[in-house]
Amino acid sequence: MGWRYTEAETPVRRGADGHLYMAAQDVTAMLRDMAQAFELQAQSGEAAWTAEGQATTVRLDGDTMRTVASIICAQADEMDVQLIAIAGQHPFG
Repeated sequence: MGWRYTEAETPVRRGADGHLYMAAQDVTAMLRDMAQAFELQAQSGEAAWTAEGQATTVRLDGDTMRTVASIICAQADEMDVQLIAIAGQHPFG
């Protein structure tokens, strides 16, 4: 299926303020990985979801899954564009 992230591979740090932080490139890569997972589920035709505490499984429409994948990927792209612009305005080092 492609790259899958684990806690060991994606460093998450706790800042002095107590919040958790991770590299922006890891966030956008995870979004793209999620989009790919949605796309693969749509292609397989076996996408289903069961709400917590429910016994009934809901089948997920392939077109909807592809739309969700597209939206997630677009969000990752937009995040990359915005982060590149921020980095250009505030060079580190």
